[in-house]
Amino acid sequence: MAKRLQDNQPTINASSFTTSGLGTLLETDHYGSLVKELTCTKCNKYMKPPIHLCKEFSLIRPMVLESLANKVLFPCVNPGCPKHATLPLLEKHTAHCQFRIINCFMARVYGECKWEGRAGEWMDHCFSEHKQRVTELPFITVKDKWNAKRSEPVLNYFLLRCYEKVFNVYQIYDKRGGRMMWTVLVNDEEAEKFYFEVDLFLPSLPSKRIMYRRPCKCEKDADFLEHTQNVYIPVENVFSMLDDSESMNFTVRIGEVENLALLESASTSESRILLHDEEEIVHIDN
Repeated sequence: MAKRLQDNQPTINASSFTTSGLGTLLETDHYGSLVKELTCTKCNKYMKPPIHLCKEFSLIRPMVLESLANKVLFPCVNPGCPKHATLPLLEKHTAHCQFRIINCFMARVYGECKWEGRAGEWMDHCFSEHKQRVTELPFITVKDKWNAKRSEPVLNYFLLRCYEKVFNVYQIYDKRGGRMMWTVLVNDEEAEKFYFEVDLFLPSLPSKRIMYRRPCKCEKDADFLEHTQNVYIPVENVFSMLDDSESMNFTVRIGEVENLALLESASTSESRILLHDEEEIVHIDN
């Protein structure tokens, strides 16, 4: 009899529990009330372990509640975002959520834009309102008149949407250090797969040119401005590249590292000088 009852039990196929089924579960009133119970009534934030009981001077931690908080998939706090995740993953998501409300970053550099909206809509806004500073090509060419009275460190900021990513190009004037700097950031954990080139040129004098190539960096890199892999050019060298209208002309290009050809060493039939040979180094004792 027991065997017969067991045979009649419904079976649950794990593969039948699809993403849509999970979405239905998350939208139920029961799940919503569970999230509400794990939301602090004072700060209106989700409870994250370690959780302490709301008693003065109490160090008691409700371990069952903490275990529950570690398992619940909390909804993103940004209106309209369908994301649900555990708290550690949700915190990483929230910082880059496309539904979060932001101001136009162009305003921080140029001080001329009042736009506010969802992060995911910002690029469309830039292509609509800041056409001269965005492109969908892997390069951008700039002619910028030098103004000696400019005191702000960030001279220019551009966006390049290519390789299915968004590249942030900064041109920074380090007046104290007496140098010009270019850096390119991309919101990608594998930013080192891309490189950028800065090409300063004089349209009327093609024999005079300055070129640098550096790897791109992830925009999560907090110290990217101090990074040694940025392009640094002494200001006197930049001034020597001003054209007749006192303007800088430069191109910033983005490329994939995997497409770069490796440089080969010169063969014995080519002209080369070997200044040091490790096998022939003579050590002199004092």
